[in-house]
Amino acid sequence: MLVIRPEPSAWAVTCTACSHADAPAGIVGRSFPSTVPGCVHLDLERAGIVPSIDAAGGEAAQDWVGHADWRWHAVIPVDQAAASMDVAELVFESIDTVARVEVDGAQAGESRSQWIEGRFDVTAQVRAAMASGRAGIAVTVTVAAPVPFVRGEERRLGPRPVNGDWTPYPFIRKSACNFGWDWGPRVPTSGIPGDVRLECWSVARLDSIRPLVVHCDAARARVDVHVELACAPGSTARAGLHVRAELRMPPRESGEDPTAAGRAQSAARRGPAKLVVTVPVDSAGRAVATFEVERPDRWWPRGMGPQPLHALHVETADASGRPLPRDGGRSREVRRIGLRSCALDTEADEHGSRFRFVVNGRPVPVVGANWIPASPFPVRGRDDGAIDALLERTALANLNMLRVWGGGIYEHPRFYERCDEMGILVWQDFMFACATYPEDDPMPELVEREARQQVARLSAHPSVVLWCGGNEDVLAWQSWGFRERLAPGQSWGIGFWQGILPRVCAELDPSRPYWTDSPWSGSMERHANDPDHGDRHTWDLKFAACRDLVPRFTSEFGHQSPACVESLREALGDGWSVGSPEWKRRQRAWGGDAAQYAPFLAGEFHPAADDTEWVWQAQALQARAMEDHVAWLRSNPERNAGSLFWQLNDVWTGHSWSIIDGRGRAKPAYHAVQRAAAPRLVTVQPVGTPDGDGRRRLRVVLVNDAPSRWSAKVRLRAVDAAGRTVAEALRAVRVEPRSVDRSIDVVDALGAAGAGDGAACLVADVAVHEDQVRRDVPLPDRPPLRGWWWFGPDRGRPARSPGQVEVRVEPWMGGQLARVTARALVRDLWVEPVGNWAECGPNAISLLPGERALMAIRMRHGSAAGVRVHWS
Repeated sequence: MLVIRPEPSAWAVTCTACSHADAPAGIVGRSFPSTVPGCVHLDLERAGIVPSIDAAGGEAAQDWVGHADWRWHAVIPVDQAAASMDVAELVFESIDTVARVEVDGAQAGESRSQWIEGRFDVTAQVRAAMASGRAGIAVTVTVAAPVPFVRGEERRLGPRPVNGDWTPYPFIRKSACNFGWDWGPRVPTSGIPGDVRLECWSVARLDSIRPLVVHCDAARARVDVHVELACAPGSTARAGLHVRAELRMPPRESGEDPTAAGRAQSAARRGPAKLVVTVPVDSAGRAVATFEVERPDRWWPRGMGPQPLHALHVETADASGRPLPRDGGRSREVRRIGLRSCALDTEADEHGSRFRFVVNGRPVPVVGANWIPASPFPVRGRDDGAIDALLERTALANLNMLRVWGGGIYEHPRFYERCDEMGILVWQDFMFACATYPEDDPMPELVEREARQQVARLSAHPSVVLWCGGNEDVLAWQSWGFRERLAPGQSWGIGFWQGILPRVCAELDPSRPYWTDSPWSGSMERHANDPDHGDRHTWDLKFAACRDLVPRFTSEFGHQSPACVESLREALGDGWSVGSPEWKRRQRAWGGDAAQYAPFLAGEFHPAADDTEWVWQAQALQARAMEDHVAWLRSNPERNAGSLFWQLNDVWTGHSWSIIDGRGRAKPAYHAVQRAAAPRLVTVQPVGTPDGDGRRRLRVVLVNDAPSRWSAKVRLRAVDAAGRTVAEALRAVRVEPRSVDRSIDVVDALGAAGAGDGAACLVADVAVHEDQVRRDVPLPDRPPLRGWWWFGPDRGRPARSPGQVEVRVEPWMGGQLARVTARALVRDLWVEPVGNWAECGPNAISLLPGERALMAIRMRHGSAAGVRVHWS
């Protein structure tokens, strides 16, 4: 196959119309250089027409862009080799969104979905260009303004309820959050965010490859590689076409799993370094190549074993198995696949019904996050390293699953490739969120084509373990008044989530489970958020109230906070302030600051001295809420099989539920989640059978998700407000692999002090052995695993005073090191570098008087100008 791509800079974009009153004068008819893949917002920013979306006033300054029509133009070069092929196809990986494609002035096709590849036959145009001596074909893509389009469809089909006051996004197959969300800006984009290429071929090309692992255990794996070919019109060679598939084994030292039995099995494995299968193509252009792998090296989730990846080579061949000649239209693709089984256990039990992920026959203790797009613009994040950086942070935070949320985008291949390599499981939503969706034409056809392309595209990835219909659509219909607001007989999308999508998944990928929506209880006869069945979104319980409930799986929960102070300063300038107009514009959550922060801050802290302390207090609240909720759910594995908090990342510098802000800085909540998600966790929780007064007794909980037994000596102390130990006990416990120990009753061990009599907090320490040390934390100390329980709010203790914490910053190993010494009882100490982009870690820690901590300062360039320190 001959592939020709225009240079990214070969494109120009022109505004052809704009209905917005605030559009810049003279914008209609004006052309700008354009980069493809890309979007018009980025082109306009480069041209100086609009500011960065993250700058003060940036969102308002580009509001007109989504009301404008745009036309992209480029010339794609062609040559005699291209013209000699049987077929020439112009391929758009993605067009955003409603568009007309013309080649040499004639219409070649249309686009109605951001999620469907555009493929247009331009064989005649390529041959005509060569015959007339032209050097290429002229390609024009005209994209309709998205805001007027959805409003027009709303008028045509009748309004449907959506969450919030955002533009009626359900009327277009495009990223929902593009039109605004409670954590991000309103930036309805237009553009060509995917690859553009001219594919020229003869005889046949590979259209789709779906390698499905239909069976996998320690003894044997079976992989069915489903291949579909597109054949040239009138080709006489179709009858003799074959598919040759080659599966190459990973290095044998990759191992099966870290246990002794796994190592022995890997050492015993024998067999060829690769398997080759050649099969004929049927009259419909389809073939299935089956591999049987003895004693396979299985792919495991992060923390449960290695992630060996097998190279799968697929190519078209003749009847003897020889690849077709390159100049005859040879098609060849290479994929990397992992051999593993995956299932969703929803069997009934004494608590209702489970919601438990099972990989290779083993239940996976899930601790993960929801993933939103890495940028407001669909092209960013993949080429600037943002995806890689966020996934590395995911792994360092001890998380093993990400849910690709249905209001965002189907992610770039790089996202799934890195998840495969790192063992990060992917819960994949289809792109529906928080709305009722019309099932009128052309939506059913668009949704089915979208599902078919995305399932075929992603089915090779072992990290993908669930297809899910969408986000909070059934919940909204049941509980947000959406059902009552629909007109009689009006469709709302259930035909997609319980009809088209499960049918496509069952047909194209029966190797993975499908789930109707999130949350979903398994039946329309039950409420979608039933805590005894399926997955639950827990937004109705805040802070300590999270312990009132143990759902079967918690797929959303969280607490809001602002971005880090240095990020606010970079985005909004040195004059930023809490409560300023720009601050308020970036607060999109219901009730604003008055609902999201005020009652919790007043109930917990002494009044903040300044804006920077206010931001820290708001961030500390989020950190505490996240750590408590994750630790609570992990302490109750009999009912809860996992959790995914909302949300990992952010798209701009504002208020959101992210633990990493829009400029890539970790908030205190990141460090809190990192502790709570550690394979071995020490926490203090009110668990077990309630007493006669209905209260549960405090216990030290040791969670061991590691593959080896944990022999732990627990030092439990009750500490008063001055940091003095008022009671102490030492207990030895053994925690079996993948289990939880709750045998240490705090009151039994410490007496009345264990119930808060004269104590400000409880501290449970377990010494860290050398084999438990995090090798990726470059610090010379070995702090214990520690769990805290605080009696009463911070405002009940004396306010902080100078001299309680000493921080010295010094050069260290080519970077900087912060040496911290506590002179008092210190809670949630936050050391924030000032100046150049930098982070400190481990951070957001609590210390007893006299304790020391070392924090590495990680910088992108230069050195930090100093540090800002907060604690309570």
